[in-house]
Amino acid sequence: MLLKNDFLASARVISLFYIAELIIFIVFAIGAFFNKQGGDHGEFVTKLITASNIALILSLLITFLMIFITFFFVVYDFNKSLFSPQGYLSFTLPVTSNQLLGSKLIVYGGWMILSCGVFLLTAMYLLSYGETYIIGTEKVDTLEMMLVQFMDFPSKKQIIAYGIHFILEFFAMMLTFLTVIYFSISLSHIRVFQKHSLIFAVIIFFAVSIFLAWLASKPSDFFKTVLQFRSDGSLGFGVVNNNYVFAQGTMAFDVNGIIMSFIESIVLFFATSHIMHKRVNIK
Repeated sequence: MLLKNDFLASARVISLFYIAELIIFIVFAIGAFFNKQGGDHGEFVTKLITASNIALILSLLITFLMIFITFFFVVYDFNKSLFSPQGYLSFTLPVTSNQLLGSKLIVYGGWMILSCGVFLLTAMYLLSYGETYIIGTEKVDTLEMMLVQFMDFPSKKQIIAYGIHFILEFFAMMLTFLTVIYFSISLSHIRVFQKHSLIFAVIIFFAVSIFLAWLASKPSDFFKTVLQFRSDGSLGFGVVNNNYVFAQGTMAFDVNGIIMSFIESIVLFFATSHIMHKRVNIK
């Protein structure tokens, strides 16, 4: 029920942007279809093709705006539902503080990942469409070949490896970002900070973020936990010292920061839950 209510509360506004995105993308798809057909089109179809190119740019802008709207609701809904007068009702529900916090984390974490994912997919499609119908595939292929030969640009396999590593970092970053926000808001509502809760929430957020970033980097001073992408396509995982030399053709990423981010997020989750249960002072 918590998940359902949090989802419905957030979807009332956030879903409007997805509906607008869908309508704009349909306009683009229709125009792109006629553009691919080629030939001499009528005046209406010509205008539709022009509108489709504009729609693709608008699509990218809307998905970018969705990220900021989602960030806003992460803060607004958490503060309103738990630390405003509405919080009296929330905290009298027959659920634990872990469940209250976990519901917010799942729903808004899902919205954030979805919003960022839609933005990245739209941006990638825009690049793909641009190189095919605006720049031209032959020019793009020539440019890619020059980058590989003269600038040591990653090959396709390396790009896939970088992509996997990026996705892992992205999930870790989103999880840490949410838990730091929830911790900062909750801590700012204890009696000591409550009079100026907004100011203290911002101060706590930046202080905790800087400390966690420093802490996440410390294990790599002593050892590396590596994710390996070998030349034969297989994966490897292990712990090595900083002087270890990898086999030729092996790409290795130090994932200490990612592991530390997940550990820090778990600690912050239970610290926030404790504050909500024991220390929070509802206005």
